[in-house]
Amino acid sequence: MLTESSQNEYWFHVASMYEIPIAGEIEAAIDPLSIANLLRQLPTDSQVDKDKLIELIASDPSNIDILRSLIGISDKRMYLDLSYIFYKTPKENSGQVNILGTSFYELNRHPLSFFKSKIQAENLELRMKSLQIIAEYLDVRGVIEVVNCLKDIGPERSYSLIDRIINEKEAQQKLSKRRGHGAEQALASYLVRMGVTIIPANKHTDPMARDPSVNKTSFMLQQRKSANSWAFDIVIAKDENPVIFIQSLIHTSDPGQYGVNKSDETVQIKRDLMRANSSDSGIRELWGLVDGVGFSENKSNTIDKMLIEFDQFIQVKTLYKAALRLHSLNLIQVKAIIFAPEVYSVHQARAMFEKYGSPNIEFHHTERVPQEAILGGGAAIVLSSN
Repeated sequence: MLTESSQNEYWFHVASMYEIPIAGEIEAAIDPLSIANLLRQLPTDSQVDKDKLIELIASDPSNIDILRSLIGISDKRMYLDLSYIFYKTPKENSGQVNILGTSFYELNRHPLSFFKSKIQAENLELRMKSLQIIAEYLDVRGVIEVVNCLKDIGPERSYSLIDRIINEKEAQQKLSKRRGHGAEQALASYLVRMGVTIIPANKHTDPMARDPSVNKTSFMLQQRKSANSWAFDIVIAKDENPVIFIQSLIHTSDPGQYGVNKSDETVQIKRDLMRANSSDSGIRELWGLVDGVGFSENKSNTIDKMLIEFDQFIQVKTLYKAALRLHSLNLIQVKAIIFAPEVYSVHQARAMFEKYGSPNIEFHHTERVPQEAILGGGAAIVLSSN
């Protein structure tokens, strides 16, 4: 039965990676214009060699980012490697300092922009040595062979290949984070349409807005202090007082140790929240915006642990549960709910309604949805006009 357990409900509604919305747009690591400009600088009657590679870097240091991406080197990997090489390369005629003019007995990391700037340094020795180091670094890792292959197949086919092999890989980590923010934005937008007060107030338009923090004892809003505060993704307030605290954990891949740690944090947050409610007879709730197939990697230490702590858990396909719970708490008034037949059988819809609905809400299971209805996953709700 769908509502027999929270696990049944979670895995029935779990969204695939592609069903979780993405907040904003992710810029491609290499765009068509960039690869076309790079290939335009290559000789048409000969192959690229080390000298041409140095020329490409010297003429436009931004080519470094394209070249490193072509061989699967991240920005961070390259700047850490170059930091090591530059600090270990001696200055000419000096056994005491490196080419940066600092001691061999130290090593500081610098962003890639730092090393790009050395290519255009006034100091000729530093400029030439920097060009040689960066070109050698890329050459050893096979960039010349890759560039020659792309030159042979032309800009259009090159970009088609790059977009599939490089851009999609480079975007994966950013997309995972943006999907988390996308789910938060979807929930925030839904809550705003319900007419409730959310914090931050602009979460529905700026999903990357700063997370609100509350005091661990009073659960009142405060500036973030790691020792005595909890951070949430969204807080719902009533009469300016925070009453619902929402954690967002969206994992489309293995949540790893981070997911385990966040699950442990959820347990502690709920403990503190119950203590706060007992001390002042407050009615505060901990909600979870949780979704993604990644939780299947370690159910017992992540999703299973959290589901028993949340007063309400919401998924991309069950945003409507927020409206039903807000109705129960008298924060909004829902007139009716319409379950989508393509998502639920009548039996399944009834089960969800019996668990989360209220007697004074009309139940419908039909494809006919009134214009004023607000869609929230697998069901639409109609607010009372009173």
